[in-house]
Amino acid sequence: SSGINAEYGVTGEPSPTLESVLADKRTLDAVWGCLKELSNKKLSVLAAQIIVNLTSHSDTLHTNTALLIKALREGHTHLYNSVAMVLSNTSRNTADSLSRLLTEADVSLLLRLLSSGQEQGYLAATLGNIALSEDGRKLLCSHLPEIIPLLTFPGNLIIRRNIARLLRNVSMDAKNHLILLEHLPMIVYPLVGPEELAEEDEEKLPLDLQYLGEDKTRESDLQTRTLISDTLFQMGGSYKVREVYRAEGYYELLKCYDQWEGDDDARERIQNVIYLIIQDDGQVDLRREGELPQGHETQTEVELVGS
Repeated sequence: SSGINAEYGVTGEPSPTLESVLADKRTLDAVWGCLKELSNKKLSVLAAQIIVNLTSHSDTLHTNTALLIKALREGHTHLYNSVAMVLSNTSRNTADSLSRLLTEADVSLLLRLLSSGQEQGYLAATLGNIALSEDGRKLLCSHLPEIIPLLTFPGNLIIRRNIARLLRNVSMDAKNHLILLEHLPMIVYPLVGPEELAEEDEEKLPLDLQYLGEDKTRESDLQTRTLISDTLFQMGGSYKVREVYRAEGYYELLKCYDQWEGDDDARERIQNVIYLIIQDDGQVDLRREGELPQGHETQTEVELVGS
């Protein structure tokens, strides 16, 4: 342990260049070997912190994903945050293989760790990255009842933003639109404020969105709001979704949000959704320049600095 501390500069002593560490297979194998000592808290935490920093600087570093998942499965709580950061970093480029490795029980475990507050939120970034792959989107769609409540998780912006990104990536597949539609009220919920609508407009809304009261606040994070708008726009590419938007009074809710939103880009995105609602279907053009968000989006890497 002390040797690894010194070698990697955690104690303040000179450390090798990042390039030399990444190129040294023997050293990397030694670090992963230390992580395998899962019951040795001090050694495994140190190894995990080193791997966090290495994966934040390298897109090609080979990672023992199975070992990382094992640490979570076996309940090594001292490693949760570091393992989550490594998975967040590496899943940007390993979405397909990670999706195939994870089981339904694993996804439920990750979601339990998030909802219980046992992990800072980087597992949400991992799940968002998994949604980059078709297998990942299929896997996540079966867990939407567990995922959707995290969109309003209190006190953790990382979780809310990455769950919004997950939904946006899932929505890029048209075959997922009707699955997402089952959860539409709770997807829209973060964009809803305290405005009172006319009674006839309130009565159109799903029960979860009716009469929310003057204490209702909107999502405070601009990026999360924008990702939700992008999700609604992608979903609106399906006729059945547009039918629901119109029949259940979403126009009035989203118009209130549009009038409240202070960011020009965010307003343009929600106006794109409103455009889908008010236009006749024969006039809807989902390919108008500037309207379609640009593909799937990944979470940027995180780095853990040793102390």
